[in-house]
Amino acid sequence: MRHQTTLRFIDAIAQAGSIRRAAEKMAITPSALNRRLLAVEDEFDAQLFERMATGVRLSAAGELFLAHARRQMADMDRVRSQIEDMKGARRGHVTFGFDDGLAMEGFSEAISSYRHDHPDVTFSIARMERNDVQQQLIDYRIDLAGVVQPEAFPNITTLAVAPLTVSAIMHASHPLADHETVTFNDVLPHPLVLPMSGSLRNLLDVAARRQDYELRPVLECELPLASHTLENSTAVGFIANITTGVEFSLDKMIAIPLDIRDLKPPNLHLVQLRGRALSVASGRFADMLVQRFAQYSGEV
Repeated sequence: MRHQTTLRFIDAIAQAGSIRRAAEKMAITPSALNRRLLAVEDEFDAQLFERMATGVRLSAAGELFLAHARRQMADMDRVRSQIEDMKGARRGHVTFGFDDGLAMEGFSEAISSYRHDHPDVTFSIARMERNDVQQQLIDYRIDLAGVVQPEAFPNITTLAVAPLTVSAIMHASHPLADHETVTFNDVLPHPLVLPMSGSLRNLLDVAARRQDYELRPVLECELPLASHTLENSTAVGFIANITTGVEFSLDKMIAIPLDIRDLKPPNLHLVQLRGRALSVASGRFADMLVQRFAQYSGEV
């Protein structure tokens, strides 16, 4: 539909911050894209973007228009998904946001299982900072999200809750490898690998400070980037996952849960924007995750 195409063009310009870069992404000439934009601005008698030497920036009117555009595009995707479902095609696209302090193993397995039953459904998965999740949902950039303890976020509905397992990650030959659980006191003598920021880092720092410990990392990075350090020393990293440590996938590494006396398992929430009607594909995936969360919580 031409109207929907125009909305996607405007969205692309906003994301790229440049008419030229948006045109390259959308496979259209910059002049043709600029004409589309000028036609919309003429229709509303308002500038949607402020033109700058380095590109464009949304105006107040543009922010209002873009919020409407994204709602319209999401509604059309939902209708398209429902029509496809009626035809038996079971197609669709699911966008999922993921708190960057968490591991993906549990969700990765769920996506694989869902696509096995619905092979024509596609997914986009985005890691993001916890505080960005709400705005991404409001902007219709994602359909669903997994986020740690979002109780303070307005405009968000929690669909399911499950406890996270926070575990220490180490090489299988590590001196602590035979422990069933580990404490801060166990790991502090060893080199620590911590994420630079995010929910997991915050959970660990707060829990350690409560017991008058200070976590001093020798390396701050995403855990997969620290695999060489973990394999060739007695270093210890950390991971938060909705599933057990058995499913941790870094080669030659093991996951040992952190003692709950040091860190009570935090809750992971499956959330969506309050009042939003999800597409058939996203709604069914949400239903599947709700069941998984109940299993992780021991409710079924």
